[in-house]
Amino acid sequence: MLKTDILIIGGGLAAIMTALKASERYKVTLAIKGTRKNGNSWRAQGGIAAALSSIDHPELHYEDTMKAGCDQNDPELVKILVHEGPIRLTQWMERGLVFDTKEDGTLALGREGAHSQRRIVHNDGDQTGKVCMEFFWELLEERDVTILENHQAIDLIIVAHECVGATFHGPSGQVVSIRSRATVLATGGIGGLFEATTNDPTLVGDGLAMAKRAGATLRDLEFIQFHPTLIYSQSRVIGLASEALRGEGALLVNESGQLIMESEHPLKDLAPRDVVARVIQRYVHLGEQVFLDISMIHKFETRFPQIAAFCQRGKVDLAQKRIPIRPGAHFHMGGVETDAFGKTSIPHLYAVGEVAGNNVHGANRLASNSLLEAIVFGERLGEYLAPRPTLPTLFSVNNKERAVTPKLPNVNEVRKRVSHALNITRNEADLKELLHWLNQYRSLSEKKYDRTSWSKEEITRDNMHIVASLLATAAIDRKVSCGAHERSDTGKPHTTGLDYGQSYHKRGVGR
Repeated sequence: MLKTDILIIGGGLAAIMTALKASERYKVTLAIKGTRKNGNSWRAQGGIAAALSSIDHPELHYEDTMKAGCDQNDPELVKILVHEGPIRLTQWMERGLVFDTKEDGTLALGREGAHSQRRIVHNDGDQTGKVCMEFFWELLEERDVTILENHQAIDLIIVAHECVGATFHGPSGQVVSIRSRATVLATGGIGGLFEATTNDPTLVGDGLAMAKRAGATLRDLEFIQFHPTLIYSQSRVIGLASEALRGEGALLVNESGQLIMESEHPLKDLAPRDVVARVIQRYVHLGEQVFLDISMIHKFETRFPQIAAFCQRGKVDLAQKRIPIRPGAHFHMGGVETDAFGKTSIPHLYAVGEVAGNNVHGANRLASNSLLEAIVFGERLGEYLAPRPTLPTLFSVNNKERAVTPKLPNVNEVRKRVSHALNITRNEADLKELLHWLNQYRSLSEKKYDRTSWSKEEITRDNMHIVASLLATAAIDRKVSCGAHERSDTGKPHTTGLDYGQSYHKRGVGR
């Protein structure tokens, strides 16, 4: 058994930002499922949105974020994001974080979907995540922080309805118990539940499953954003084609070269992601391929080296100046319900980053707000943390039924069924069929069970089962289409929350 002041479960940007601030005062332990170079933050091609130019303003960024989120966002948290974002980002730039610049030395600001201004900063064209992670990891390694790689979380340790740490499978499969005075979930998203995704496939919603098992409140789980432009070649997804391409003029066309967004939305190819994804999906269902026409982007391979490399590996002929694309699961707007400082409904348990349901993104995340969220709310949490003064005596880590060899669903089968029922457009019949299939293994209403004797694979499969059930239940519960959640059987999607109403604004799952 190990002890620490702050236990952070995860190793992405939100985890690192929290650790950087918290380690100024406390002993911090970072437990990562894989290695420090796994996870979505390293994959991020898009940049960081912030009102940094003289012609931009945080209030314009606020308006764009609220509009993209269908006005379902928490206005106060959006204000924190857009006002603190430029300040915190500028401070890191003064400490050496470098973004791409134009020939005159000013920032090369890009524009992406649903943004009214050019406000996206990038690193090395399409490698913002990689460059930022390298920068912040280097800073973190200078701190006295314990970093545990290849530690897969099993469950949170709950004593008297309070969180006092978590259990893990170590690198050799041994069970490791870490006691902490404050525990932070920073476990990332849920893309690994889908067949086509931009995410690291190991991210299957582990934090959501653990939080649910611990009794935490979850919210807005049905809001799953599908990125419109995953590179699709040789009958498989081979990578992401960043929205920055459309920001630089790339156009969505069908097989005949006709523009497909011209009459769909006033912003055309730069419409919000939920709108663009639905249009492309219509073509996919009709058996027609959609392309990104990149003929207008000068020196494409130099400006977007990561995307060019994906295309080369997937045998996409860039001489044709067209990239075959289709939508895929990208970002989860819902999560473990938190306040502006990451506090959850369980004392001494916090959540930050994609796993957190702080409602800053509403029903649909504005492009390039995710890395900004990680920086702003990661730092805020690290600054806020005030761990309990002492740890209670732990007589029994688990007061649960010990589960024998479990009956669990196959990983590929879960992905296939989730991809069908929880796709861009959903209906109650498909969602109920998914739940019926999942319930043959275990119902969410069953009493808790001890998983410490299970293998890593069994825990992953169980987490996938739990999270798939939660997502399907939430999608059935929200009858009206809104943002990234479209129900084909209950009415047309709404692109604004004004006519949708605010009745679900603070709705939590299990509350």
